[in-house]
Amino acid sequence: MSQQKPYMSEDDVYKKRLFYDNGIRYVEVAGKIVSDYKPPTPVMKSHANQTIQAQSGLVQSGTAHYQTTLTLLFYSKKEYADWIQNIGSQHKYYDEKGTIYVGVVDGQPDIKVLESSTKYMVSVAFLMNRKSEFETRSTESYIDTAGHWAEQYIDDMKERNLISVYDYNGSFVQYYRPEEQLTRAEAASMVMRSFKYLEKKLRGF
Repeated sequence: MSQQKPYMSEDDVYKKRLFYDNGIRYVEVAGKIVSDYKPPTPVMKSHANQTIQAQSGLVQSGTAHYQTTLTLLFYSKKEYADWIQNIGSQHKYYDEKGTIYVGVVDGQPDIKVLESSTKYMVSVAFLMNRKSEFETRSTESYIDTAGHWAEQYIDDMKERNLISVYDYNGSFVQYYRPEEQLTRAEAASMVMRSFKYLEKKLRGF
């Protein structure tokens, strides 16, 4: 499983995405990430802490410290301006392996104006923490668990991807059937999901 989409694995290819915090919520950067994929590189913890902890929202928000450089292509001045005015805010980065990082810009960006000031190519370095938690799995809830004594336990397991929430075609499973018996196949699936979840936690993901 991956942090971005827990029903997929690290062997799947994910779209690289970058978000910035506008003070209310995370907004996706309109610029296209055009740099070749290079996984964020681990950096010395003491150096990373000196920069990252200047942003109080990042303290204790991840498990390890990394550095990466992204090249963004903005197709209009508005797209570029919307992001550049928030360049000092906290960012969140989705990489191609399903991992999530949160961090801040490190140093001055390299900005190139293209095609008569209609496009902007920006190379920018980030110092990041690898996020210690998964993204929210689903905003939907099982129909038949509301008011059940185990509702909170079921929701917690769903958020950790320890129980299946999607069928084979990607549709949300609406019924959990909390009073039905567990089959041997379902038990094996749950045990393996639990094993993978614990393995990722022990590895620091």
